[in-house]
Amino acid sequence: MRKNLALATGAVLSATLVVSGCGSSDSTSSSSPSAQQSNSQGGSGGMGMQQVTAVNLNTDGASPGGANTAAVVTAVKAFLATLDDTERKKVEYDFSDNKSRQTWSNFPATTVPREGIEMSALTTAQQKAADAVLQVALSPSGAQEDADIRKADNELNRLGGQGADGFGSLKDYYFAVYGTPSTTQPFMVQFGGHHLARNLTYNGDKVSQTPQFVGSEPTSFKSDGTTVEPVKAESTAMFAMLAGLDAKQKKAAEITSGTFDDLVMGPGKDSGTFPASEGLLASQLTAAQKKLVTAAIKTYAGDLNDTAAAKLMAKYESELDKTRIGWSNNTGPTDENSYIRIDGPSVWIEFINTRSQSTPNIHYHSVYRDKTNDYGSSKPK
Repeated sequence: MRKNLALATGAVLSATLVVSGCGSSDSTSSSSPSAQQSNSQGGSGGMGMQQVTAVNLNTDGASPGGANTAAVVTAVKAFLATLDDTERKKVEYDFSDNKSRQTWSNFPATTVPREGIEMSALTTAQQKAADAVLQVALSPSGAQEDADIRKADNELNRLGGQGADGFGSLKDYYFAVYGTPSTTQPFMVQFGGHHLARNLTYNGDKVSQTPQFVGSEPTSFKSDGTTVEPVKAESTAMFAMLAGLDAKQKKAAEITSGTFDDLVMGPGKDSGTFPASEGLLASQLTAAQKKLVTAAIKTYAGDLNDTAAAKLMAKYESELDKTRIGWSNNTGPTDENSYIRIDGPSVWIEFINTRSQSTPNIHYHSVYRDKTNDYGSSKPK
């Protein structure tokens, strides 16, 4: 297996990033904890710095289990069997290659190079074998969301301008495998590109699907005569959760530490340190309002295969009264910089409407992390 450059624990790698095709604040950090402070990488786009802190990851994450590991192992091995030796060298990594495992982003791959092999470099049969892995690992809705996000890049290519003509459903997406697929030893399947990151770590019957990034630019478009809205489930549920609050609750849910023009715990934020909890405790909600919070979480956790997702949702629901919901900037579904957060003992979800460079409208960025199970790890160290 290939070993990429390893960074010492705690070392920081900084890369200068040219933003193209995404929103004007398509960076991966948010404002500092001071009111009305804008992202230093935001503004009108252009240059920005994405810092990645390389950490050592252990494999004892707090997964409730239920993984369909054997089926995933079979699908991964079938994909690897389609590759020649040169291709396998591009796909296979040591499981201990933590730096490579952390290399995911919402930036296009031309800006943040991905590990693995580009889908466009594969034959049609190989592409189908790679897609089959995701279809086994994810729920039908999760696999469909991936396909729709990739279609959005075809639409960006059609629109052109602002660098968008370099996108595509195959050109900007990469597949990598870390470790030897096994029902007893840890391994990871990594797939992603622009506006998509799937980091699926298996360890026996345990599974982690976080960090997970989904986004869409544009948010809605036509493909073969059908309207496609890749992140509709998440956006609808998150804004419904806020809309279900009364005026007093909404005020209590406001995040007052600052305003945000992008995600706080996006790519490169792997120290295991999350912001201090803010917002309204779910214990202060009615039963109907709690159902809206649960429904919002499920649009993310439910991307995993059904059995594992059900066990995971049971865990999150058991922690619901200790979970907070919050918002900042705006709360309208089409307002720029509307920011929503779900912050529990384990679950962390952020959603934001950010400015698009390629369309006159907003587009979506969202990250889902599990504080106790990112990369299948109880906590990076």
